[in-house]
Amino acid sequence: MVAPGKGAPVGSSDDFYRGEQIGKYQVITQLSVGGMAELFLGFTAGPGGFRKYVALKRILPDVRSNETFKRMFLDEARITAAFNHPNIAQVYELGQEEDGLYLAMEFIAGQNLDQLTAAYRRRQEPIPLGLSLAMVRDVCLALHYAHTFTDPSGRPSPIVHRDVAQKNIMVTYDGVVKLLDFGIAKARNSLERTRAGTVKGTAGYMSPEQVRGEPLDGRSDVFSVGVVLWELVTGERLFAGKTERDEMVSILRSPISSPSHPLEPVSDSLAAVILQSLERDVKKRFQSAKELARALEQVAGTEMFDTDRRAAVMRELFEKKMMATRSLLESADAAASTQLEEEAVEVKEPPRKKAPAPAPPPPAQPEVEEKVSNVQVDTGLSEEVRIPSTRVLPKTSQDEEPGSSGGKTLNTVLWVAVLVSVVLGGGYLVLTLTHKLNEDVQPLPTVPAYSDPRLKAFPEPDQPTPPTAAASDAGTAPSSSAVADAKGTQDAKDAKDGEDKPSKSKRVAQGKMTLIINPEAQVFLGKKSLGKTPLFNTPLPVGTNLLRIVGPDKKPRVLSVPIEAGKTTMHRFSLTDIPEAH
Repeated sequence: MVAPGKGAPVGSSDDFYRGEQIGKYQVITQLSVGGMAELFLGFTAGPGGFRKYVALKRILPDVRSNETFKRMFLDEARITAAFNHPNIAQVYELGQEEDGLYLAMEFIAGQNLDQLTAAYRRRQEPIPLGLSLAMVRDVCLALHYAHTFTDPSGRPSPIVHRDVAQKNIMVTYDGVVKLLDFGIAKARNSLERTRAGTVKGTAGYMSPEQVRGEPLDGRSDVFSVGVVLWELVTGERLFAGKTERDEMVSILRSPISSPSHPLEPVSDSLAAVILQSLERDVKKRFQSAKELARALEQVAGTEMFDTDRRAAVMRELFEKKMMATRSLLESADAAASTQLEEEAVEVKEPPRKKAPAPAPPPPAQPEVEEKVSNVQVDTGLSEEVRIPSTRVLPKTSQDEEPGSSGGKTLNTVLWVAVLVSVVLGGGYLVLTLTHKLNEDVQPLPTVPAYSDPRLKAFPEPDQPTPPTAAASDAGTAPSSSAVADAKGTQDAKDAKDGEDKPSKSKRVAQGKMTLIINPEAQVFLGKKSLGKTPLFNTPLPVGTNLLRIVGPDKKPRVLSVPIEAGKTTMHRFSLTDIPEAH
């Protein structure tokens, strides 16, 4: 399953992160981790079974102090939060907690174009021409929206994406194209200003003016999307090179050949459109992304795949991943429902008995009010018997007629009798319990103080020193004492040996390590293999651990990793930065 973000997909840390709270969102699993941020799938719940799934992007701990990246993170939130376009991934919220800034974004169940291309390559088939044209057309519409964006106050605020590449274009399982990651986008009033001479973007997809560090407008994104289209049609890289510098030089100098599809014919008009989008002279290039989208529609016509055909392709290529995504969301629904039911049971109040309707008082009968002080009987069991201080007794049909004093006298006598019974009963209960407890409690037996004659006595201050075993026995001891002394000496020796040698059952304190190495490498602790990077939350003993790293070049390297008890340390290295073992 893939959602907005970059980096290696993570599966081993699902249980570790499940249930973690990021802002108001509960984490289901970690989706990926990249060089600067990690991505989670989470949700927020509400009344009536409401559930909203989101992708949560959070800055990695080791780059939270990087002010430049934090400003880029804030730029992405500020820029895309105002967007409302079906082909742009939406940002819902920017939040901050103890672990730093996070973004809550639209969760996109689908695959990016890199993964789509890889799926066709595994089948040894080219991407259908109509599918490629349709996807790029939708990307152009998203870019035109950003290039002509107007803020809510009506002020034009054009935004250049600057990183249009296959990794940042996704297709949902429903066939909808989404443009992602405006993390280095540039708005006219952007908070993050690029330093002079600094180049940001994905090598191999940048425009010539972007490589040269010149001011950019929307036509730079047109060139980048032209590179994407050329590669989708041909199935090859356009500006390939061994290093990023080689790719940038190729962007400036290498000739661009006319595109051809492995199976389907590419018309001259379509080839001309693609080549015009790749013009190095910005004045000869399409002047807007919308202009390129309209040109593709004119030359492709009905060949473009509609949303239903794209969805059918996604189901065919990624059926297992679709099922995995559905199962994950269903498991989250079940867990959340169970939690809500448990919370409902906890807060549910016991049913209240319905009070019987009071009988209407007989007319013209006065009320009798008796005032009796609270009576508390303490039985030693923390129970209380209380009588209300004020009681209103309505007349019944058995009471005497109005005007007669016999009814008042009878009620007074009855209440006095009840009060006396309660007091006497409580007193009797107190006396009975006290007598019973005194019978049951027996004095504790006196335990004589144990004194080992082999141990030196240390008397309390101002107390005489007791005689030693040797003095009391006048230098002689029975054979049984000799055996005991020998056994005591052996026990003391065994105890000393036990102190010198740590117990095997003693548990060693541990911490955890997250290790990312580019490219992937095998990690060993002694002779034990910890697996291939990236490693997430791998338990290690507390202290400095010397790890042996073996990369694709098979050269052993040594990495020293400090581990603290109960904490997770995170490290990210390039393989060439790790010293080789000698």
